[in-house]
Amino acid sequence: MQEESKSTGTAQLDATIQALQGGNLAGLAPQAGSNIQSWISTLQHSNNGQLSGIASELERLNDALSGSTPDTMQVQQSLRTLGEHTTRAAESADPGSQDKVRQLGQALSAAASQIR
Repeated sequence: MQEESKSTGTAQLDATIQALQGGNLAGLAPQAGSNIQSWISTLQHSNNGQLSGIASELERLNDALSGSTPDTMQVQQSLRTLGEHTTRAAESADPGSQDKVRQLGQALSAAASQIR
């Protein structure tokens, strides 16, 4: 059971990194809501209290993306904050996941700098 959860988490990390590095952030908006909700659920079910701050920021990002016109300033700030928090969280991540979590943090920070 735990191995299945770890495999799902790795797949979720890979998919998110790939999407963020794809360069088409505007194209991600339609599917962002369900992906963000999936991450919020994953983080809320972890035993790591540090991840609750990331889940809260994801909720802010989701709010900024909802509606007909996304709040680009809030999206940019949330991505930047998520990048910083995720990069720091990599230090306490499972050793097998540290590189991917660090890579996700860098992808989030890079995505924040692409928003204009």
